[in-house]
Amino acid sequence: MTHFSALPLDLLPYIIDHLSKKDLYSLIGVCKSLHKEVTPYLYHDISFTARNSRGCARNLALLLRTLLEQPQLAADIWTFRLFGTQQYWNKENEWPKSRKPQTVNLWGLESVTILSKAQMILATNQFYQLVDEEMHNSPAQFRGRSKDALAILVLTRCTKLTTLEIGDGFLVHSLFLPQIIKRANMLFPKMCHIVLGNKTIVSDEGVSYMDLDLVRPVFYLDTVKTFEWKMGQPWKFEWKRPQPPRSESLTTLHLFRTHINRDTLSQLLKGTPMLTSFNYEHELPFNKLNATSTSIHQYLNLAGLNEALGHVKDTLEECRLSLALAPGSLSPVEILETPLEFPPIQGTLTVLKSMKNLKKVELPMVMFLGWYIGFAARLEEVLPSGITHLSLRDDFVNFCNWAVGFNCNKKVGLIGEYIEARSVHAPHLEKFKILLKIVKHDYWLSHAVKALGAPISGLGVEHAHTIKAETETHAWYFAKPAVVSKKDSVMSARSPSIQRSQILEYFNLQ
Repeated sequence: MTHFSALPLDLLPYIIDHLSKKDLYSLIGVCKSLHKEVTPYLYHDISFTARNSRGCARNLALLLRTLLEQPQLAADIWTFRLFGTQQYWNKENEWPKSRKPQTVNLWGLESVTILSKAQMILATNQFYQLVDEEMHNSPAQFRGRSKDALAILVLTRCTKLTTLEIGDGFLVHSLFLPQIIKRANMLFPKMCHIVLGNKTIVSDEGVSYMDLDLVRPVFYLDTVKTFEWKMGQPWKFEWKRPQPPRSESLTTLHLFRTHINRDTLSQLLKGTPMLTSFNYEHELPFNKLNATSTSIHQYLNLAGLNEALGHVKDTLEECRLSLALAPGSLSPVEILETPLEFPPIQGTLTVLKSMKNLKKVELPMVMFLGWYIGFAARLEEVLPSGITHLSLRDDFVNFCNWAVGFNCNKKVGLIGEYIEARSVHAPHLEKFKILLKIVKHDYWLSHAVKALGAPISGLGVEHAHTIKAETETHAWYFAKPAVVSKKDSVMSARSPSIQRSQILEYFNLQ
């Protein structure tokens, strides 16, 4: 059998691509050469979730100590993720303690015994450089924030970081993270992807993010291509800065539950002239307290949305929009049973027609078919001819006047006419989907969608009907000429020529 030392080192990345982390831990014990070559791969992706466990906190402490004592390993980190609820990040006395505890009353690092005196000095000096001047006095609010301070200190050493993903729990907990994001151009010159939040429902309505500069600096970063803004805590966001947002690098933007008025949304999209993918999951609060308020009407007027999307009409390739009820709202059944009338969606999303590069679209059907019985746009009037994937959602359809009876069949029939004439209106269409929420007392829309099967069926058409959780999906796939591609190179990272089982057998790790 050939020894590892006899293999060319440039083959190693192709082998490691087929191995799990567990396999890598086994591999580093084979010999010193493998230990040296494989160890950096163990630190490419760092993910940590705070849980209600002392062992979990201890593991985080040991990880951070390792990265502080061996900074070359921090330089190997490409992805850094921190998850867990706020209550676990706020827990006190979870850190390993020595018999002779040390106390450091600066930057929240008190009682962190894993740091040596030299490292304490380094930490102090670094934080003076990495926080705004008004934070230099180390006020009492920093006490007890050792996990926050230490995790951010380690993060600043990840000079090759490309992806930063921070869950809601740490976002709410962290005082220092906004300071680091402000300086990301200097600290992380290779940063490409930022994800803030994980759509966690925050039960305590009194909790809020302490610094909206978590968000604003992203629109000034030079290298970030993807920004996913998925914070669970709902609050109203306005730019409120003399300098408008501007990012020549941002190509993908994902927004979730943000109360952004149409003017601010227009400002953000105007500042991202290279945007190719836009995903906006908008949740609206609707209850007895705000039912008659005009505060939510602006989000249901499509004129402002048309204007905002107009700033990216020349670059956008994928557009996904959805509407839902925010936490604290009345349920759909309660809305239908009360005398309250859900405010109508006004207008039609006509801006898509001018997007010549648009390929993938997922939108609420009411943005095309309208809210009222007497009006509906024909889909070919609002969709460009170059789309390849079209998905229509039933968001808020149950609250429409046309959601029942003949009117429902008439509206949905416009969809069938468009798909049936796809060779004229959408010759490149590959996939069409309708996404329905299962509502027990409502069957009109579901029956109308099922009736589309007859006009859409034909040679080269495949239909799939799936029911998962509370969602019903109808999907149609349209045959396209097969494209012959070159076979993968033997050295390709995805090549089937190198199988995981063969690699493990080669190194006797099975």
